Amino acid sequence: MSTKKEKKVFIKNGEPVGVIAGDGNRCRHEGGALVVLRDERWGNPLFADASLDESDFHIHAKITLDRLAGTGVSMLLGGHYHYNWSRAQGNYTFRICFDQDTRPSLKEKVDKDTYIVYGGANPRKYWHSDETMSEKQIFGSSRDYIEEGKPFDVDIFRQGNELTLEINKQKIFCIPFEEQIAPLAGRNGSNGYSMSVKLGDIISAGRSGDTGWPISIGFLPDYGTIKIHDFYAEGCFTAPVFPASDAWKINSEGYGIYRIPSVCMTPGGRLLAFSEARRSFLSRGWEFHVNTGREILSAELHCAMKSSDDGGRTWSEQTIIPQLEKGFTYEARDPSPVYDHDTGEIFLFTRGPYVISSKDDGKTWSEPRFLSGSFSGDWKDLTSGTGNSAIQFRLGKYKGRLIAALYGRNVVCLIFSDDHGKTWQPGAYHVADKNGEPSIAELSDGRLIVSPRHRDEKLGRKFLISEDGGETFSEKRYEPAIPIYGQGEIVACEPIEIAGKGKVRPIICCGPAADKTKLTVMVSLDDCKTWPISQVIDEGSAANLALVALPEGKVGVLYEAEKYHRLRFQRVDIAQVINSVKKV
Repeated sequence: MSTKKEKKVFIKNGEPVGVIAGDGNRCRHEGGALVVLRDERWGNPLFADASLDESDFHIHAKITLDRLAGTGVSMLLGGHYHYNWSRAQGNYTFRICFDQDTRPSLKEKVDKDTYIVYGGANPRKYWHSDETMSEKQIFGSSRDYIEEGKPFDVDIFRQGNELTLEINKQKIFCIPFEEQIAPLAGRNGSNGYSMSVKLGDIISAGRSGDTGWPISIGFLPDYGTIKIHDFYAEGCFTAPVFPASDAWKINSEGYGIYRIPSVCMTPGGRLLAFSEARRSFLSRGWEFHVNTGREILSAELHCAMKSSDDGGRTWSEQTIIPQLEKGFTYEARDPSPVYDHDTGEIFLFTRGPYVISSKDDGKTWSEPRFLSGSFSGDWKDLTSGTGNSAIQFRLGKYKGRLIAALYGRNVVCLIFSDDHGKTWQPGAYHVADKNGEPSIAELSDGRLIVSPRHRDEKLGRKFLISEDGGETFSEKRYEPAIPIYGQGEIVACEPIEIAGKGKVRPIICCGPAADKTKLTVMVSLDDCKTWPISQVIDEGSAANLALVALPEGKVGVLYEAEKYHRLRFQRVDIAQVINSVKKV
């Protein structure tokens, strides 16, 4: 996290300098302004391509509204716009609306006053009805401060414990961060849906990593359009510790959001990254809550792939894997690759589980094969893991064996292939409540270590050990020194020189260490017996991730950063991490 105050320009004279926005159908430069159009499916938010931390800041914008009534144009601060609605606070953002329509139906002629309001808002629901006005804080008529068709200046300040809004240098409101704001719709036992929060819970530090910092800032056109002439911010911007690049961003390349990354490297040094490319529905469980027909899923979610030939510093344009576009039968979720170093074939596992393969670095792919169909009993209804859930043994008795970790409801299990992916056999099977998303790595003596996500943070990170190439589990233990109990990944690095130890093969564990914030790299130099080295590589929000071992003892981390706004790739020098910790 940066501690130096900076000024970053996002739109200047209508030119997008640093924004994340939709394509030409939803966002275009026109007449000296960036015109952001509505999108009926999910609102079409435009975000600044940078996020502020929790210290004081100033946000400035010059915008024009062609009309006031019935448009509902808003500025978005804090929170985020993309998450499963099973977590109420994660679905909301703080919204300042400049032209709130109070009429219950847009079909009626709108001629009443519109209002400037603020409050917690559900991005899925518009604010245009009398029934919801009691859930917002209202400040006067918009027409007292804004004229249709004329640009106006908006300035938002955070100074200590207060948030201030000014329009054309006139103060509209000054809100203490302790002030109770709009009730949010969240589960409250048998009493239905009701909860409320304070302003500080949404746009100051520390609420579950989802609604705290980094502070996302942007605009939402709702039912109308918005013209943005200028847009900048001054403050402290979040930044990762090590060199980073963006593999994907929201609102780009034809999709709304990219989730669930994975990555592998070919012997030639090419990185192949995969993700779920989601068009409009943002929930992990949309097919159960929104759609009555599962076939809609195939139109809204695809498997995207990018490559990098410079170690993740830059990324190619994405391609969509066509074999996973054929409908719900072939699911594109949870992609997890493994490279066969003996044959040059890449295997990509997805939910089902299915597997497809490529012999030309992802240019063409085989038809999907459904794996669980050949297994009996408890091996039904499994899904691929995420991130680092498939590897090839490189050492010892089982060298050359391909192995993949799967999971289902309260189960983590392994499948393996000794004929280079022609057939797959069931292996180790572990039943445990609320376990999932396993990550796997090979230890220096040829044993296999599996680390699944689990829900008991008091125990620390969970490890399962296999001494027979993944056919059975021989040991289960918890590592309380590792605070990463949610989705986290492990990977074995290339050997590096360590003073006093000679060449050592580090094992890396990486994940958010504090409620989806503080992305942390932990290092073991003794095959996971101890974890003495730890460094935070991104103070901001971080979620699902994948690791890949890079040459010269480095590790690549591909992770969901800044509240799902981007899939960021960070190159971490493990020797540098070890040396910096030793000096402390």
